[in-house]
Amino acid sequence: MNLRLLPLDAAQTKAVYDRWMKADFPPEELKPYASMAQMMEKGWYEPLALLDGTTGAMAAYAFQTVMPDCRCALLDYFAVLPDRRGHGTGTAALKALAGHYRDRMEALIIECEHPAEAPDPETARRRIGFYLRAGARTTAIESRLFGVRYLVLALPCGDAVPDAAVNADLRRIYRMTVPEPYYRGNVIFYGG
Repeated sequence: MNLRLLPLDAAQTKAVYDRWMKADFPPEELKPYASMAQMMEKGWYEPLALLDGTTGAMAAYAFQTVMPDCRCALLDYFAVLPDRRGHGTGTAALKALAGHYRDRMEALIIECEHPAEAPDPETARRRIGFYLRAGARTTAIESRLFGVRYLVLALPCGDAVPDAAVNADLRRIYRMTVPEPYYRGNVIFYGG
């Protein structure tokens, strides 16, 4: 499947947020658009649309947190549009993202809700399985963010990146993007 990546400007990002993200993500997982806009202004946030190479229609979207001096980017939001699900679009989109970041990043960090504490453990297991089949690997790192437990995976953009680099970059990303007093007690890392 041929996908073309299109960087989104603020207006396009807002349109995707309103039309798709509010439907694709539960309200408690969706950060306010104003936070995304602030990060975009600082150059820390990269929203991308993944377009069907034949029709030009949007097939998926991916929003990444990309911090200066980091070897890894955080895949903050990723979704395949409903009519494209189950046809290989998600795997193709992840491969396209890894290729897009190959010259700048060593990996995309992916946080998946831990099945042991997820409201729907089977969905959490399926989501992790999808990322693993697409080429991601589990790391020795877990996190608890605002009370939700996550497994941390890494999707290599080139050569494999060590867990220590993933851990350091993930900590840096959260330290830079979550202000005090919200960080303390709400952003916790284990392992790595």
